[in-house]
Amino acid sequence: MNSTSSDTPFRDWTSLAIAVALGPLCIAVGYHVRGLVFGAAAGAWILVCAVVVPALVLAARRFKFLVWQVALISITVSVLGDALRLNAMHRSEVPAGAFVFWAGGTLFSSPLPVYLALRPLSVRHRCIAAPLIALGALLLWLGIKSITG
Repeated sequence: MNSTSSDTPFRDWTSLAIAVALGPLCIAVGYHVRGLVFGAAAGAWILVCAVVVPALVLAARRFKFLVWQVALISITVSVLGDALRLNAMHRSEVPAGAFVFWAGGTLFSSPLPVYLALRPLSVRHRCIAAPLIALGALLLWLGIKSITG
């Protein structure tokens, strides 16, 4: 079924609203699942980043990149806010934690957004953009590695 231009703003704004609500929703679900421990919570975070965030990106029409990053920022802010509320981390650790959660989420959720960004490009432009994207991913991974050890 092809979408019409009239449903594009609705899909974009709905995807964006869900992306904003994704972080608090994940925290709320985490508190209602009994026995959720750190390993399972990390698995759930990876699952949300690898499946739910790309699904939101796919649902959006024009705001794909914005929805992608807003969803990741929402998750990051929610997790760090909850950790600060519980005194599970010191305020001095917030910048490093924010980078690790955002960069990790970006890496786990990046295959679909990267594909969608490269798809309309010509082969020549893909050959230029793909190594730059790979370099960006490597820099994110090295940044995470330098913080986490």
